[in-house]
Amino acid sequence: MTKAVQQMASKGFGGSQTETSKNAREFMLAFKEYLLANEDLKDVHQFFSSHLSELNNLLLSSLPLIFRDLTRNKKPQELYQIAAVFGNFGSSLRDFPLGNQAHNVELSIVALQLSLKVFTRNFFHENWATVQNNLGNAYNARIQGERANNLEKAISAFNSALQVYTRDAFPEKWAMTQNNLGIAYCNRIRGERADNLEKAISAFELALQVRTREAFPKYWSDTQNNLGLAYWNRIRGERADNIELAITYYELALQGITPDSFPKNWSDTQNNLGLAYWNRIKGNRADNIELAITYYGLALQTSTPDSFPEDWARTQHNLAKTYRDRISGDRSENLEQAIYIFNQAAQVFTRKSFPEKWSINQANLAESLIKRAELTNNCNDLDTAIDILKEAIELAVIGSPDYIDTQYRLGIALSRRYEHTKNAAELEQAMQAYKIALDAISPEHYARKQIWQALPSTQVILGSRLVHDGEWQEGLQMLLNSLTQLSTGDDQLAHANALYQTGRAYEIMSDLDKARLYYRDALRLYDHLNYALGTTQSRAGLGSVLVSQGHLEKGISELAQAHEGYLRLKEPEKAHETDNIYQAAQRALERQATEVYA
Repeated sequence: MTKAVQQMASKGFGGSQTETSKNAREFMLAFKEYLLANEDLKDVHQFFSSHLSELNNLLLSSLPLIFRDLTRNKKPQELYQIAAVFGNFGSSLRDFPLGNQAHNVELSIVALQLSLKVFTRNFFHENWATVQNNLGNAYNARIQGERANNLEKAISAFNSALQVYTRDAFPEKWAMTQNNLGIAYCNRIRGERADNLEKAISAFELALQVRTREAFPKYWSDTQNNLGLAYWNRIRGERADNIELAITYYELALQGITPDSFPKNWSDTQNNLGLAYWNRIKGNRADNIELAITYYGLALQTSTPDSFPEDWARTQHNLAKTYRDRISGDRSENLEQAIYIFNQAAQVFTRKSFPEKWSINQANLAESLIKRAELTNNCNDLDTAIDILKEAIELAVIGSPDYIDTQYRLGIALSRRYEHTKNAAELEQAMQAYKIALDAISPEHYARKQIWQALPSTQVILGSRLVHDGEWQEGLQMLLNSLTQLSTGDDQLAHANALYQTGRAYEIMSDLDKARLYYRDALRLYDHLNYALGTTQSRAGLGSVLVSQGHLEKGISELAQAHEGYLRLKEPEKAHETDNIYQAAQRALERQATEVYA
């Protein structure tokens, strides 16, 4: 390919069809020669690396023309050889780690589909099944197109392969395809999430009937790892028990591999163990997070930017999230570490190459900046976070959990900035982001804890804002809706926050009896959770209401405890506000005593 054509190709322009076809044809013939010398596809990725510039849009558009020309007027044996070239090209390019990943998968799909013009079920049934299985893997990995559609095509292709790959006739390939089908069901978007995961678990368990540790240690390990993933995501059963099962399966998977023999698989499993411990419910939370950091560190021993760039970036992303939540160590230093590592991951997860993963990584980076702004009171971090979140939303999959989370984070960032600037437009934008998050949440998302909690938590924030701005009835209804949902969930702190905000709403609306009841309920729950700030603010609210209702002595008692609480929390302004109400109540009590005495 001439330098001029290469430059045009890099910009998305093609040369003449004749020149394009000629260059692409020469590349495919070179690959054919490579296959003749390496029937086992040894060092195939090295071949692709040496021809990286030729894996371009020109090749993609030329493949059908090349296939047509190469197969024209050919005998069956020659047709078979050409189909094999395209089939092997497609299957081996799918997981090639360099270049544009999305484009590589598109080339893989086109090549595999072309090979099916020769490999039909009637004439070459085993080859047909092989290509169907590989096509399923390609659609499962596809970046372009709608994710839900790609997964349905993957499942369809795997089921087609299983029409030929039966357990009796092809036990190893049957088990392989069952394993791949399980992966597709794990990722599936359509259908009930809970049902899909149960189907995935069943497929993996079927695969293990053939993939035993003794006979196929590597494949046994792969499927154990996949079972761990399925249980980690599982909806049915107790969440804590499912995570423990996931950890068990991951640990089993490590018994069949070593970092030297299978570095990628070993790294993937260590990464998955990190995720499992990060989400673990049983055991000590701080210890679990430290274990997660350890496992991510092990994963990064074999996943590097050069060897497995996507895996490296994924683990960096997960490690950054863990530092953001870390309990041990200095919080400020942990956040700095998280921000640095998210930026490291962004070197691979770019907007162009991995748009969805880029969006997710950026959204998490923004959350770290929001948390840093809480510590430093630096509005610049909020400005940066808002800009990042707005860009991330552009590429997030609408309606996905990550899309909802990103909208929710944008609402938080704008709301926090409003507290600095008092710019009403920012508050309106925050409310809009919260509303978008609310509207996007649908029943199937409730399978994921962080998503179903987003709904009532968002309603609490938005409801309290609406009440504060005079939209009393609408805001109160949101608060009451959130209470209904949170009362049956396991997020007790969010429930306590909702009770407190509802008490405030009733106090603003001068319904003091109800305000008193909700403040008391919030106080009891905060006290049970040993959450000092919540306990203190609930006492302050309850004391203020009691004083307003004339229960001066009870109100003074609550206000005195609230004042001491704010001082311990180093909140002098709130302590001063509480003391003002306390002093006014004391004067009123003294007047009462004087009047009675007179």
